[in-house]
Amino acid sequence: MESKEVKEMVGKALKDTVTEFRGEVRRRTDDEVSRIQEMDITRAAAALLDANVEEDMIENLLCKYWDLRPSEAAWYIREGEEERKY
Repeated sequence: MESKEVKEMVGKALKDTVTEFRGEVRRRTDDEVSRIQEMDITRAAAALLDANVEEDMIENLLCKYWDLRPSEAAWYIREGEEERKY
C-alpha cells in the first residue's frame, strides 16, 4: 500500500475510535445523571412525607416539578417512604 492509503486508513480508524469513545462517555454521563436525578426525586418525596404533606399533594407536586406521570410519582413516594427509614 502507498503511504497516502495507509494514512487514510489510520485516520479513519482513529476517527471511529474517537467516535466510539465519545459515545461511551456520553452514555455513562447520561446514566449517572439519571441515577442522581432519581435519588433527588426520592429525597424530595421523603422530605415532603416528613413534613406531613398529603400523598395526593406530593404526587401532584412531583408531576408538576419533575414532569412525572402519576404512576411514576407514586413509585417515588414509596421509595421516599423507604428513604425515611434510614
